[in-house]
Amino acid sequence: MISPKLVAITVFLGVYILIMLGLRELTVASMAGVTLLLLLGLLSWEEVWHFIEFDVLALLIGVMIVMRLMGQVGFFRWLGIHIANLAKCDPLKMMVFFVLISALLTGFAGATVVIALAMSLVAMDIADMLELDPRPFVIAIVFSVNVSGMSTSVSSLPTILIASRLGMTFWEFCAMMWAPTLASLGALLALLMATYRAELSRAKPRFRRMPISPSSVITDRRIFTVSLVLFVGMMVGFAVGPSFGIKPGAIAVITASIMLLVAGKRAEPVIREVDWETVISVACLLVLVGALQKHGVIADLAAVMAPYLAHELTGTTLVLWLSALISAFIDNVPFTMTMISTFSLLDDEEGAEHIWRALAAGTCLGGNGTIIASYANIVVVRAVSRKGYRIGPKSFLKTGMKFVLFTTAVTNLVLLALAAS
Repeated sequence: MISPKLVAITVFLGVYILIMLGLRELTVASMAGVTLLLLLGLLSWEEVWHFIEFDVLALLIGVMIVMRLMGQVGFFRWLGIHIANLAKCDPLKMMVFFVLISALLTGFAGATVVIALAMSLVAMDIADMLELDPRPFVIAIVFSVNVSGMSTSVSSLPTILIASRLGMTFWEFCAMMWAPTLASLGALLALLMATYRAELSRAKPRFRRMPISPSSVITDRRIFTVSLVLFVGMMVGFAVGPSFGIKPGAIAVITASIMLLVAGKRAEPVIREVDWETVISVACLLVLVGALQKHGVIADLAAVMAPYLAHELTGTTLVLWLSALISAFIDNVPFTMTMISTFSLLDDEEGAEHIWRALAAGTCLGGNGTIIASYANIVVVRAVSRKGYRIGPKSFLKTGMKFVLFTTAVTNLVLLALAAS
């Protein structure tokens, strides 16, 4: 008789291979994996529901709705025009502002695909008006969104999953990740300046101030104002809600529900535009990892890795680089889920902060390696191509891996300093 453990491993690896080789979409492959586990009797329906973390799904859905609705009423175009005017349309300054604003939005909103796409489309519109090549701005925005995904408990799928598993509040997670986040963003900005300074310094923008006013791009002033107030309220809720027993998922769904009520007829297209594929994929991947956990695979993996992770300096470096390099070539969500379950079985989980910090940093830094390393990369590159500006896989790989290696090396030094302190 075939061991259930072996079958669970085979199904998980099969799903991984289908995703990695591009033979099936993530949603299709992960759903097929769960279906197979049910048919083979390796999981029951009760266990399937047990392994799904509904607060994580609620957070994803709520934040996506909020950011989609804000984009629909002109928030991102309004913000982009303000950025251009603040920089006096200087290309180098605009790139810096786009990086910082994108990082800030990602830290509090977590909808990395929505933010990367919205900010990139705005940057392309502004670049067209100024007669500039938008690709340096788009690359800077995407890289910033990926890197800043490590910053808070709601900034990206890996950190949402890690914070949920550890039961960390928004501020507790920020306290753990502020140093590597600032170091990574600093390294990113330094390398962006070194890479694009000459090109952007030679550029001659058509205007020194945008020819349209920020207020002219707002499609509905009432919804815009209400949405902005609710968005700020959501950010405050993420920070203080756990102190009152309110989980981030509940805060996001409440905010989204109020926005949809205010939006009226605008609500229907917003709901349709939610990335339901991502939501379903995350749910299915949680079940797949749960099957590995049930049949002892995760416990075996934890036993193998434990000796190498016990020492803070060695464990930090190993987890950081392993996470960054693997996440540069394949989707970081299933990898993160597997590592979370593995590290959770270590003897000193509470004292293993260096491992969790390295996992969060590595999975986000690796997202800049290739086009397929993150959803944000794929969606934004497609959007840029439709506008007539090609960013090829080889070109992205050449630029992206340089950034992955440099930012990971700088972050490693910071993490080692924290571990040694």
